[in-house]
Amino acid sequence: MRSPVYIDQFGTSATGSGEFPYGCRMSVTRIVCMSVVSMGLYWFYWMYRTWRQFRDLTAGAPERAGQTHYPISHGLTQLPPIYGFFRFHAHVREYKALAEESGVANSLNPGLLTIFVITGWLWGLAGVIMGDPEILGVVGIILSLVALALSIAVMARVQSNLNHYWAKLGGTPAQNARFGKGEIVCIVLGVIFWLGTIARFVSSS
Repeated sequence: MRSPVYIDQFGTSATGSGEFPYGCRMSVTRIVCMSVVSMGLYWFYWMYRTWRQFRDLTAGAPERAGQTHYPISHGLTQLPPIYGFFRFHAHVREYKALAEESGVANSLNPGLLTIFVITGWLWGLAGVIMGDPEILGVVGIILSLVALALSIAVMARVQSNLNHYWAKLGGTPAQNARFGKGEIVCIVLGVIFWLGTIARFVSSS
């Protein structure tokens, strides 16, 4: 099926390219399932994917001329915590600005969402520290699950707004994004991590 053609607020007519055409939606169910299966790794892929869409969409924006957007490095900025918080805030801020420029209603709050990200990171850190079976293994698992739930909630809120934005931008319901190669990698690594975690707790019991 041919991708719909979008006329964005910059006057650019495009469909996007490859497996990441901007204008494609991702369901919250997909985000939840992929996040759980990948043990949270999906966060990095999602940051990469949505920033690639942003780059493709704003390629013809005169006020953004000269700016460079590197999706892969953008996704990797989530590894260092403090810098990653700033990059996530910018991520949401840019999409909020796009929505407002095109008159699309949104519920994005960069500051509040970043606070959720920071909170989730702290819970995750506590989960790693307490995840040692010799310390408080069960408590560590619970804390890690809370951190995962917070990251899912943040992605779901932002993606819901993006899905609404793509639909308004194209004038028709946005098509579902194809399953990317990066998602397959997330699944494989997630299964390995889950098996390793289960084996570690079984051997310690």
